[in-house]
Amino acid sequence: MRSGSAPESGSAPDAGARPRSARVCDAACAGFALFTLCSHAAVAAGASLRQLLLLFALLLAAALGLAGVLRRREPAAAPAAAGPPAPAVETLLARPRVERRVRSAGLAFGLLVALSVPWHRDVVELWWGMVLLLGVASLLFVALDPPRTEAPARGRGPERALWLLGLAAALLTLAVHRPDLDDSFYVNVAVAAADFPGRALLSGDTLHGIPGLPLHQPIYRVQSYEILLGALSWLTGIPAIVCFHWIAAALAALFVPLAWAELFRLLTPRTWIFSVAALLLVLVAAGETHRFYSNFAFVRMWQGKSIYLFVALPLVYSQALRFALRPGVRRWLWLAAAQVAALGLSSSALWAGPAAALLAMSCALRPTRRGAALLALGALASVYVLAVGWWLMQGDIAAHDPLLERARVRALRRVPPPPGAELSEAFSSVLGTGRLHLVALATLAAGWALQGRGLARRFALVLPLGVWLVLLNPYLGRWLERSLTGPSYWRVFWALPVPALLALALTAPLQAQGSPARRRAGQLAAAGLCLAFALGAPRYSVLAAENRPVEVRGELRLGWPDLKVPRSLYRSDYEWARALNESVPAGATVLAPEYIAGWVPTFHHHAHPLVAREAYLRKFLDRLGQPAVRQRRVMTHYVAGKELDTGAAERFRDGLDRFGVAAVCLAVTSRAPEARAILSEAGFERRLEGAEHELWVRR
Repeated sequence: MRSGSAPESGSAPDAGARPRSARVCDAACAGFALFTLCSHAAVAAGASLRQLLLLFALLLAAALGLAGVLRRREPAAAPAAAGPPAPAVETLLARPRVERRVRSAGLAFGLLVALSVPWHRDVVELWWGMVLLLGVASLLFVALDPPRTEAPARGRGPERALWLLGLAAALLTLAVHRPDLDDSFYVNVAVAAADFPGRALLSGDTLHGIPGLPLHQPIYRVQSYEILLGALSWLTGIPAIVCFHWIAAALAALFVPLAWAELFRLLTPRTWIFSVAALLLVLVAAGETHRFYSNFAFVRMWQGKSIYLFVALPLVYSQALRFALRPGVRRWLWLAAAQVAALGLSSSALWAGPAAALLAMSCALRPTRRGAALLALGALASVYVLAVGWWLMQGDIAAHDPLLERARVRALRRVPPPPGAELSEAFSSVLGTGRLHLVALATLAAGWALQGRGLARRFALVLPLGVWLVLLNPYLGRWLERSLTGPSYWRVFWALPVPALLALALTAPLQAQGSPARRRAGQLAAAGLCLAFALGAPRYSVLAAENRPVEVRGELRLGWPDLKVPRSLYRSDYEWARALNESVPAGATVLAPEYIAGWVPTFHHHAHPLVAREAYLRKFLDRLGQPAVRQRRVMTHYVAGKELDTGAAERFRDGLDRFGVAAVCLAVTSRAPEARAILSEAGFERRLEGAEHELWVRR
């Protein structure tokens, strides 16, 4: 094998016809990438939904015609001949006994680093330990050892099992209901596109009804997923929230195992179906924290960022590996398409997509001149994504929260935080502080030592090392927060596929070869590891009642397919939002507690709440002025019955006329009698009464 070019084994990783599941992934990726390009052009030109769909239809027809012509002209590919493997580079690690000893030492040192360093007291020590350990291991097993691949297992059995896993994932997603108030914005984008198909897309805020107000985060203009569902709603008449919670959720969940199968066919070619099953086990078994990976999976699969994490990201990894193993124009284009599709799902792909592609390519290349040239060539597939990021940087793409920014500046002036403060907070936010945290750290530090010679070991080494060196660097945390992630620095973990690395570690015993008894022992060991992880690592699963949503009143529940909205014994928060909308004309201003107001914009032809969510409104502090933002906030807290400073009642009384409030949803608390008196004086009458809330409408 020539270093850095072709696989070492005689069979190419994708020799022969690609399975149907892979072709379905390719078609979905290409189609959505094309729609994303059209969406970007439409948004930049100030075009409407009608114009976007016309452009997409024309380009899709042209692309399908061109693909048909190229397919007819392309000669039939002959099956790859299984010749003898190319000679490997002779190193000391080529000796099995030496390799086993080095791996055993790496496993011991990795567990020592992960389990003994007091990360909660000094995360910088953990960072140094991980970087040194992974750096030395990469030097031994990546720089000196060529990449080795083999053809993935084929047959009807694994393919049928894969589709069954996809069907099970779709059914689970439809059955689990864990509401998330981020829908306030995401669903509203689709609602606005469907309600006003002639209006310029993403041209301004559609939550609060304030003329001339831009999006609270201009960077969301790169996302096309919500526009796609808005188009579906407009064309079919299906409510936008149903398109999200039923259609998109089920289809996205179906694609989760299909997309990860694309990656595991390269990393664990003989046991890829078991790796996919282990990944799904991790995503169901580990609930832990709200920001852990599993809580962006099947319990939240209708949102674009979740589809990015568990459908687009594995496709970026797999396309990057395929290009690095067998470079060519077609594979380069597929790599570019995967990154464009990822960008249409989440704005985080502006930095995470190119990082994922670069690190994945590094897993299959050696540090030679040819390897560096291929890496640079593959990096050019990220040019469009990086160009979009550069274009957005010319405007105000950060749109950081002004209140948080000022509080942070004041804190820095008092006591500058030590290096690693952002990293320590991100660790506890994503991985928690319990056993799951330790298991994840142990996997990152020592999981590579469980893998045999092949791409899985290189993947488990190079990817964590690259992320630790840059994105999890405690000395760069503040700069990364300002330049890439904004206040959500914890999202750097999205570049680190912890669930996939856990799946590789849990199924590592399946690599055992030799006698039937040894293979059976490996199977039993893998089953034992999966069972031990599910029962012992996380405190509870994603399906447990303890896995409560944040900012939403209610609990996770299992049941028949339904909207992912709060339900209760009494009238639910979502139903109160519906009653608010039905009590006033479309576009009227309404007031409600935030946990109700956030659902108001998810209805078609909706009213406009004074505060949809405080996190959104604070972004407009400089445009609206602090007095107006504060009064909106005080009024929202007042009707929720929260404790406030003196003068809240007067602000509430004054704001009813100042903002032209047409309806108020009032929480029944100790403050309700005072609020009722003010509403009666202002010309409101009670239209609806419940155990927890009341609806007052201006006469």
